[in-house]
Amino acid sequence: MAAAAAQKNDGFSGYVDSTKITFYFNVSSAAIDLDYSTNNEMLNKLRRVQEKQGADSIYVPRVDVFAGVSPEGSDEANSMVRWKRLDNSIHLIERYFTLPRYNENYFNAKVTIPQIWQNLATEVRKSDIKNKDRVMQCILTGGDVPAKIKSIDKGATWEIVSQKFFPQLRRCDVVIYFKKREKGKAYPDMVPLLPEKKPENKEYVKKPKKDELQAEKPIAPPKRIPKKTTVTVYEPMFAVNTNLMYDAVLAPNVGIEFPTGDRLSFNVSYVFPWWVAKDDSWCYEIQYWELEGKYWFGDDRRFEPKLTGHALGLIAGVGYYDLERHSKGYQGEICINAGVSYHYAKRFGKNRRWRVQVGAGLGVMRTNYSYYEGKLDNKYLVWQRDGRYTWIGPNKLDINIGYLIHRRVEKPSKLLNQNKNKEGGDDAIKE
Repeated sequence: MAAAAAQKNDGFSGYVDSTKITFYFNVSSAAIDLDYSTNNEMLNKLRRVQEKQGADSIYVPRVDVFAGVSPEGSDEANSMVRWKRLDNSIHLIERYFTLPRYNENYFNAKVTIPQIWQNLATEVRKSDIKNKDRVMQCILTGGDVPAKIKSIDKGATWEIVSQKFFPQLRRCDVVIYFKKREKGKAYPDMVPLLPEKKPENKEYVKKPKKDELQAEKPIAPPKRIPKKTTVTVYEPMFAVNTNLMYDAVLAPNVGIEFPTGDRLSFNVSYVFPWWVAKDDSWCYEIQYWELEGKYWFGDDRRFEPKLTGHALGLIAGVGYYDLERHSKGYQGEICINAGVSYHYAKRFGKNRRWRVQVGAGLGVMRTNYSYYEGKLDNKYLVWQRDGRYTWIGPNKLDINIGYLIHRRVEKPSKLLNQNKNKEGGDDAIKE
């Protein structure tokens, strides 16, 4: 936290500390995706600040909020998504701190677009981009700002501006102030309230006469505004994968992995190369099904993205094959594969929907086979002998590329606050 000087503002003074939390958002989204930008670091920062709050015996008297959008879209759409971003950020922070009323520092819908361009000008002014002065002139002179910037370098400058600065505008800044608790003074839980109206002069305050004074009555506790007890999260429903190692040897394959709970997942894969030469002198035919269960490691998987990290698995596979070369081949009616595996998976891409996973396995593979030879220009396959083959050792190697399919679910909001010392983060959060 950065120290803040004592100040007076709307009746608050003597702040001993402050911290700034910034959440960034995807285009047109108000969901706080903890896999996006530095959002996960901000969540961990909140946890550390909460611990410091308890250790230093301080409380939160004030919160300032600034929510921003980038200039794409209409005034109405920008205003709506801006309010949602502000609301989602406050809801998330309220899980860690008891907040007082907060001051919303931005603009109304009528002046949305001018304010956005002012925010963009601030970012451009701090940069060293090419044609900086011309961009600043386009923004400050108003009018059709996008068209004027696009006219510079045939749109190249506009691409730089949109890619470099627009993500910085899609954010919500929350500044939390702290004060020392006074000994012997009670600090009841506070709820968001509108600022109290103070009388303009003492003549509007009615003082009771002596004969009207009565014994004090217990003050009823303030009515609490019910808080939302659930939070909407977008969790992976399943991942669609392909093993690049099979693809490299012209063996088409597909796999689907389903998470079960926080630590378990099951992957079902199917390998199906079915190639035959026109003269039947060679063939490459495999039908193989595999089921694999995985256990994902981590201190607390509730705060880590699903289907990522390190995992240990159990393999069980079955299939049959026909492999022929130069009119000599092997047919296996049944092939059994079993063993243990180790995997590491990581998400990537703009929305963290893509996933790469590498893994290897050890175990046993066993098959009964028949050896045959093709006769009379491969019109007849003549059986020669039967055999059995057993392999013990490496039996799996995969480099999987997959895409995550998400679903929207409701979870108790207290889950994010049950274990504050764990690193990691949830999937995209949206109130």
